[in-house]
Amino acid sequence: AGYPKEMRQFLDSNPGLKSRFKLYFEFDDYLPQELSKIAEFACREKGVVLTPEAKAKIDEIIVEAYRNRDRTFGNARFVFDLIEKAKVNLGLRVMSEENPYELEKERLQVIELEDVLNIEFERRREMPNIPVDEALLKESLAELERLVGLSKVKEQINELVRLVRFYRESGRDVLNNFYLHTVFVGNPGTGKTTVARILTKIYKALGVLEKGHMVETDRQGLVAGYVGQTAIKTAEKIEEAMGGVLFIDEAYALTMKTSGAGGDFGDEAVQTILKRMEDHRGKFFVFAAGYPDNMEAFLKANPGLSSRFDKVLKFEDYTPTELLKIALQMLDDEGIIPSPQAEDHLSEYLGFIYERRDRYFGNARTVRQIVTEAIKNMNLRLAAMSPEERENVSAHVLELSDVASFQLDADSFVFNRKRMGFRTGESGN
Repeated sequence: AGYPKEMRQFLDSNPGLKSRFKLYFEFDDYLPQELSKIAEFACREKGVVLTPEAKAKIDEIIVEAYRNRDRTFGNARFVFDLIEKAKVNLGLRVMSEENPYELEKERLQVIELEDVLNIEFERRREMPNIPVDEALLKESLAELERLVGLSKVKEQINELVRLVRFYRESGRDVLNNFYLHTVFVGNPGTGKTTVARILTKIYKALGVLEKGHMVETDRQGLVAGYVGQTAIKTAEKIEEAMGGVLFIDEAYALTMKTSGAGGDFGDEAVQTILKRMEDHRGKFFVFAAGYPDNMEAFLKANPGLSSRFDKVLKFEDYTPTELLKIALQMLDDEGIIPSPQAEDHLSEYLGFIYERRDRYFGNARTVRQIVTEAIKNMNLRLAAMSPEERENVSAHVLELSDVASFQLDADSFVFNRKRMGFRTGESGN
């Protein structure tokens, strides 16, 4: 006998164990209505009676405890302890009265609402009150603002910051009033991961995350190849993210049925994540990212997903102007300046591929590939020169010839999931 996780590890620790144990009895947690019946039984055992108001409060505490339970939840033990504490509070209340020894026996057995309320006050665990780190908040918001485009995403995040500030200044419980689990929806290269990292720092600055780190993972990091192992693997990743954010890239892969090993184990990962999101509410956040159509299917795959993720950040494709700005930033990071002619050609080419984009358009990722190719062309041009010739040209200027291979020609343009979206003059099938 033992806890589920430890017993699985025990049976997996030696190949001979599973073959020796033929019968398995798994004891599920009691449901709230069953725990309520156990509370009535505990009262009879301890010789006390609950007033209707006290019984209603006990049931309320039981439901809340059930919703927030973790693997150490005591079930019937928790309920018996609850009634025992209420009985102790009953005794303390009675002894504080003027003539306790003259009270009728029936009154000494009745647990009032105030006896239960005292348990609730003692039992409740407050979240840590971490002050706002104004310097980190200012730095993180400035980092967000420096990103190209994403005006709607920036607006949503700034509204969220104002809302959290208002809740804190009003003395409200931020973490228990609304979820901060978020869905990031957008095509590749639209800045989802970058914004997730910044948002994590913002939450840390606002004091709603104890540690403020982000653990990045995907289906491979959560799903195992054998029954029972996925829950353990997912739980370990969640433990790593406690006090911070669990970022799941291409989260829709968890709900897509695949053939072979681990084909259906994604559902097990989702169930584990949902349970931990409820059991450890406010102790960590989940960011789920992916393509628009796939993420819509992901949220519909399990009723619990749409109710947990009440915030959606939609990342639009960058416009041609924004794509050019990103390209110029990337070149500047390398200490390279494009000539006016090279910049004009890049601008035309980016507009060309933008008009022909599909759902797999790589956005900034494609721009990175274009810039990398252009820099390679520039270096090849310089390498072909003699040392004397190189003295008369700038080694930091991107010329038109370096980007001329990016042709505005639909026949030479290739864009799909496996190609980068352009050809550099070579022929191919």
